[in-house]
Amino acid sequence: MSELKVRNLELGKGKPKVCVPLVAKNFEELFSEAIRLSKLDCDVIEWRADYFMYIHDARFMKKAAYFVRYAIDDKPLIFTYRTLQEGGGQHIELDEYLELNRTMIDTGYIDMVDLELEMLLERPTDILDYSKRKSVRAIVSKHNNHFTPKKEHMEETIKDMYDFGGDVCKLAVTPSDLSDMLSVLEVSNNIQEDYPDIPFVLISMGEFGQLSRMTGELFGSVMTYASNGKKSSAPGQLPISVVRDAMEVIGYKNEE
Repeated sequence: MSELKVRNLELGKGKPKVCVPLVAKNFEELFSEAIRLSKLDCDVIEWRADYFMYIHDARFMKKAAYFVRYAIDDKPLIFTYRTLQEGGGQHIELDEYLELNRTMIDTGYIDMVDLELEMLLERPTDILDYSKRKSVRAIVSKHNNHFTPKKEHMEETIKDMYDFGGDVCKLAVTPSDLSDMLSVLEVSNNIQEDYPDIPFVLISMGEFGQLSRMTGELFGSVMTYASNGKKSSAPGQLPISVVRDAMEVIGYKNEE
């Protein structure tokens, strides 16, 4: 796996880092959930802001980011606004999407920002360069909630994300059967062997794809996403304890 430093973590070193979603609609929920998540056995917290009711008010969003940062202490924080077309909680126009992410980058409270490839392709933007100048790592992502593309298409998408400027390239797809999930694992293995410099996350969602959430150490994904114990942010997310136990069994073993 390619290694990438984020706050106190090295993505790509050892087992994949476990990320859980922070989902809240108002300040009270946001702060209480952030405190609760800070005590869980997770490595990274992803604030899914597409469920938050104050996204249209920059002043409130900056205040919310401060509260989250304070509550989770030194855990790395990903800011994500998942668009409706890729499985998110509410609609947003492109201009506001870009401005919201830029505002969050400016706060200094987030460590990574998740930017959807399709939104970046709609219009020329310097937001990836901007995030790098602000020392915020960029996850370039794409979520297919309908099917699993052909293997060569998935591989090309990951390479395109990296060429586009992603620090981490994330692709999540929907399987219709176990064969689709195995295709995802095959592509993951191909990428880690042929393009070792690309930090990536490749996920097969839903029940058929759960194995892909546990095997990153073998197949190259630098991070995996687990349920936070109350809510999931995508189909097929498993409890943290299940993911960690599975990674202990499935991961590499030290030779004695």
